[in-house]
Amino acid sequence: MILEEIGLTRNEVRIYLALLELGSTTSGAIIKKTGIHTSKVYDGLERLIEKGLVSYVIIADTKHFKAVNPERLLDFLEEKKNKIRQEEERIKSILPELRLKQQLVGDDTEAEIFRGWKGLETVYKMLRDTLKKGEFNYVFGASKGEDKEHVRIFFTKHLKLLAQKKIKQKIIYNESARGNIPENLCYPQLFQVRYMSNMTPAEINIWADKVMIVILTRKPTVILLSNKNVADSFRQYFELMWQMAKP
Repeated sequence: MILEEIGLTRNEVRIYLALLELGSTTSGAIIKKTGIHTSKVYDGLERLIEKGLVSYVIIADTKHFKAVNPERLLDFLEEKKNKIRQEEERIKSILPELRLKQQLVGDDTEAEIFRGWKGLETVYKMLRDTLKKGEFNYVFGASKGEDKEHVRIFFTKHLKLLAQKKIKQKIIYNESARGNIPENLCYPQLFQVRYMSNMTPAEINIWADKVMIVILTRKPTVILLSNKNVADSFRQYFELMWQMAKP
């Protein structure tokens, strides 16, 4: 739910929505309405008060809670954005020091593992940041994954961002994934698409000196190999597969 996405917990959302419906009321009514355990309701109310989304008055020694105007959510979101901007500036200020530490140690790593959708986003952003206009990413074994809808949403966004940078792709999909991501067909000048049966269950991307093996389970795993010779050999293999693939 969007209220969770902007930083409220599930219980906070349930309590806030209940208060919108109930108006000024006691904690007991909230507990009855939401079915949330007493201690968790009190914790949630305290956090909502701190966030400026709930107010209270004391009537006959009993607290009565009330949801503030929903427009306060926009102020709450703006405060979060300001905090993120401040944190971004602090990170930028220490990046030179962090890079120097990395350079002093040296980095002989040729393989890295990323897990989950956040890990997936990290690697695909790396791909988009590395490649320049007109350069290619080669993909084969692209599939629906175990979570078809999540895969569609993730890669539709990724393809739009690639298109904005005019990065090109040659993609060989598993035949079973035909039509899963229509966005591929929206940029024929950038994305060339073909299909093959009996392809690998893992998706492989080849870009720059990287080979990225993507396993699209419900909690995806990415293995990123950094080696120019390995990447070049995969590109040669890709071209052989491209000749065998069908539109």
